[in-house]
Amino acid sequence: MPRFSYEAYDERGALERGEIAAASREAALAALFRRGRRPVVLDESAATRPLPWWQREVFGSGRIAAGSLALYTRELASLSGAKLPLDETLSILADQPLLPARLRQITERVLERVVEGSSLSDAFAGDGAAFPDYYARLMRAGEAGGSLSEVLDDLASVLERSAETQSRVSSALVYPAILITAAAIAIGVVLTVLLPAVLPLFEEAGAEPPWLIAALAGLRNGLIGNWPFGLAVLALIIAVASSGRRNERLRLMLDGFALRLPVVGGLVERRETGRLARTLSTLVHNGVPIVEAVRISESVLTNRRFRRAVREAGTAIAEGSTLAAPLQRSGLFSALFLRLTAVGEETGQLDVMLRRAASIYETALIRQIERVTALVTPVTTVVIGAVVGGLILTVMSAIVSINDLALQ
Repeated sequence: MPRFSYEAYDERGALERGEIAAASREAALAALFRRGRRPVVLDESAATRPLPWWQREVFGSGRIAAGSLALYTRELASLSGAKLPLDETLSILADQPLLPARLRQITERVLERVVEGSSLSDAFAGDGAAFPDYYARLMRAGEAGGSLSEVLDDLASVLERSAETQSRVSSALVYPAILITAAAIAIGVVLTVLLPAVLPLFEEAGAEPPWLIAALAGLRNGLIGNWPFGLAVLALIIAVASSGRRNERLRLMLDGFALRLPVVGGLVERRETGRLARTLSTLVHNGVPIVEAVRISESVLTNRRFRRAVREAGTAIAEGSTLAAPLQRSGLFSALFLRLTAVGEETGQLDVMLRRAASIYETALIRQIERVTALVTPVTTVVIGAVVGGLILTVMSAIVSINDLALQ
């Protein structure tokens, strides 16, 4: 997308300088006039400068982060609600410095497609790999119903809730991760610094080291003497794990095993149920047919067991079934969720009941995460403190015993 540098007078007569992205010089002039600017100079930039290295995204081929996408969609919804022309809305977003560089580049491509005549949903579908599967489809539903700004507002709310949940989970895991990292560093110092300094003292004194010191010394010698074999085993484990991620049957088995774990299973169930209810309620509320809404909602789930259940539900609905019946047969969903879904279908308020279910399960997920974190943090602290403290105490006791031998 070409960029034009301009000098223009604003409504108060003040001279303003800046840059604007547009498909052509005429489009740039039209965008400036719509902003209430009277351009006196408009020149196309000599070249599009590459982004500085610190703004480039190393892993730019995957999905956009939830927080960035939520912020972006909220900005898009706000500008759309202000009844600005679509090309001007996208031009403003493309110049928004708070957004990641990759999102600004995508917006420029979307703007180019819109200027060429594409609808907003089709323009975003051209970069579909960066967005959730339901992103462009919800826009298409809003365009068809004449309620694009309302749909974007709902979409932004969904993404903001998802980003908030992910942020709480990440925040809850920060402290245990720091403890585990510190423990690993401490054990590394014991193996690489303290042991080499202590073992010769035992040899000179002709005494046997304590069993824990001897075990750690054996572990250290084994790692040093067999590091090529260790690297080969590590590479094999990584290769098997990588191939396992692409094996659908293995992933299905592992996801089923996760659901049977005492604490993890409850977390997964609440997370998947909340995601399904929130996405499905948004789609149904904005006029997406129930069969298509169910199929789109499958893409937001990560557990293969839940995805298969929702896929089978979509097939059953296409054959004339209700939504609650096939979900109940799967045995994965709670009685409360099934009852709310059935009541919504019977009363014609499926979106309302699903939105209520989403709030219930999202709140329950956050509370359970907080309870688990409140339990895990002190347990992790005590266990790691005992391990690291035991190692250091053993080493210090060994040094004291060597000094006693030397004084005898």
